Amino acid sequence: MLEQSPELTPEIQALIEKAQSGDADVQCNLGFMYGNGQGVAQSDEKAVEYYQLAAEQGDVDAQCNLGVMYEQGKGVAQSDKKAVEYYQLAAEQGDALGQFNLGVMYSQGKGVAQSDEKAVEYYQLAAEQGDADAQCNLGVMYELGKGVAQSDKKAVKYYQLAAAQGDANAQCNLGYMYDFGRGVKKNHTEANKYYFLAVKKGNNRAQLNLAYSYFFGEGVRKSYIRTKELCERVLKDPELSFEAYELVDRAERFALSELISKLREQILDILKVDHKTSMTHYTSFDVGQAILLEKSPFRLGHINAVNDPNEGKLLWQELGYEPEEGNPVFIGCFLPDSDSLNMWRFYSKNHLNDDACGCAITFNTERFFGYRLMKDQGNHAEQNEQRKPSFANTGQSPQESAAFYRVVYLRDNFRIQGRGATILQTHFEALKQEVNKFVGKKPTPEKLQTLAWLLGPLPYLLKDANYKDEQEHRVIVTHLDYGAKEIKSEDPDFANGKAPRLYLELHRDDHLTPIEYVTLGPKAPNKEMMAPYWRHQLASKFESQLKRRKDKPLNINPSRCAYK
Repeated sequence: MLEQSPELTPEIQALIEKAQSGDADVQCNLGFMYGNGQGVAQSDEKAVEYYQLAAEQGDVDAQCNLGVMYEQGKGVAQSDKKAVEYYQLAAEQGDALGQFNLGVMYSQGKGVAQSDEKAVEYYQLAAEQGDADAQCNLGVMYELGKGVAQSDKKAVKYYQLAAAQGDANAQCNLGYMYDFGRGVKKNHTEANKYYFLAVKKGNNRAQLNLAYSYFFGEGVRKSYIRTKELCERVLKDPELSFEAYELVDRAERFALSELISKLREQILDILKVDHKTSMTHYTSFDVGQAILLEKSPFRLGHINAVNDPNEGKLLWQELGYEPEEGNPVFIGCFLPDSDSLNMWRFYSKNHLNDDACGCAITFNTERFFGYRLMKDQGNHAEQNEQRKPSFANTGQSPQESAAFYRVVYLRDNFRIQGRGATILQTHFEALKQEVNKFVGKKPTPEKLQTLAWLLGPLPYLLKDANYKDEQEHRVIVTHLDYGAKEIKSEDPDFANGKAPRLYLELHRDDHLTPIEYVTLGPKAPNKEMMAPYWRHQLASKFESQLKRRKDKPLNINPSRCAYK
C-alpha cells in the first residue's frame, strides 16, 4: 500500500486512492506531479515510484518518463541501459517520444551499441507520427549522411516539417540550408527569415548565424554595429561564446577599416600552408625529450627573443613609420624539410652550442592545432561581465592563430621573392595606400597603435631575403593582452646574464597526437641508443596514446645527412 499523508489536499488524496486501486493513468499523472512539484512537494523518488507502477501496466507515457529518470539519474541510480529498456517498451507500443528518445540513445551509443542506422530507424518512426524533434534529427542525419544515404533535399524536407511546427533547431538548420543553397536554391532573405523565427525562441546558433548575415550584408543591409549587438547574448553561451567573440573582434576591425582588414585576410589566406604538408621543429635533445616523454607543452616564444634584428620592422619601414607594438606577439618556427643540413647547423644545438646535436620533431598540420593555451580550459561565459570582451583567459585561439603561414622574403626596396610574389606585391601596395588614408598626414601615437592592431600578424611574416634558405613557416598568436593568464614568464638572472622570458604553452590532453615522427641529428650523441630508449619509454609511459595512433606508429630515425 502507498502511504497517505495528512499534509496532502483532499484532491491529491483522492488521486492517490485511485492510484492505489491500480489506475495507470492516475499513477502516471501523479508521477508527473511529484517530478515537477505540482500540488505536492517535489520528489524524484516518489515520481519514479508512480511511474514504475504505471509502466508495469504498460502505460507508454510512464515507460517513457521512467526512461528519462533513469537516463538523468533522477530519483534512481543513473543507468543508460535501464533507460533504453523503458524507451524500447514505449517505442514498441508506437509511442513517438519513446521512439525519438531511443533514436537519440542509438545515435550517441548510450546504453546500446552506437548505430546511426538504428537511430535513423527510430527517428523515422517518430517523424512519421509528426514528432518535430525526430523530424529535425532525421534532417540532420540526411544532411550529414549518417545512417542513411546523404541527401540535402531530404534534409530540407524534414527541416521544413519540423520548422512548420515551430521547432527552433529545425528553423535554424533550414536557414542554413537556404544560406548555402543546399537542397534548395540559395536565398539569403529566406535564410534570415528562418533565423529570425528561431531567434525569437531563444536559439543562439540562429542568432550567431544572423550576426554573420549582417557582417557580410547577405539578405540584409551590412552593419557591423548590428553584428556586435546580435553577438552580445551569444557571448554567454559556453559552446558558442568564442566564435561570437571572434566575430565581434572581426566586426570591430572592419568597422575601423574595411579595406585594411580585407587585405590582411587576403594576404594571410595566400600565405597559409596546405594542411597536407608537415612542419618540423628543430631543437635540442633536452627539449625533444621533454616534449616526448614529459608531456611538456610545446612553447611559442615572444617575438623579441628571435635573432633577426629587423624582425617585425620591414613592413613598418615600407609604410613609412616607426614600428608600433600592439598586442604581444608569440611565434613558433617550423621548417617544411625534416632533414636539412642547414637547419641542423642553425637550430639543433646542445647546451654547449654544438650544432647538429639535437633532434627534429615533425608535426601533422591537421592535428597540430587541437591545443589550449591554458592547462584548464575555461570559456567566455565565466568571465566577469564588467570586463571588456576579449579573447584572453579562455585557453583558445582565433582562427588566424590556428594556421601555419610561410614567411615572405624581401629584396631591397620591398621586392617580394618566391611563390605568389606578383599577387602579394599588389596586395601590399594596396595596403600601403589604405594605411596612408587611415593614419592621415599627421598620425597620432594612438592612431599608429590602432594600425598595429589592424595589421595583426602581417609584419611578422616578412623577412630579409638573406634568410630565404630557411624557408621558415610560423604559427603566430597576436590576440592576447599583456597580463593575460595564458602568458607565462621566467625571471631574469642579472648576475649570470640570463634574459627574462615570455612564452605561451600549447596544452593537449594527448600530447603525442600531432607528432608524425622524430629525426635524430647527424651529430646526436649516443644516437644508436636514443631511438630504442625513446621507443621503450614511450611504450611504457604512453601505451594508450600510442594505441590510438593505430596504423600511424611514432617512428624515430637517424638523420640521413652526411655531416663533416
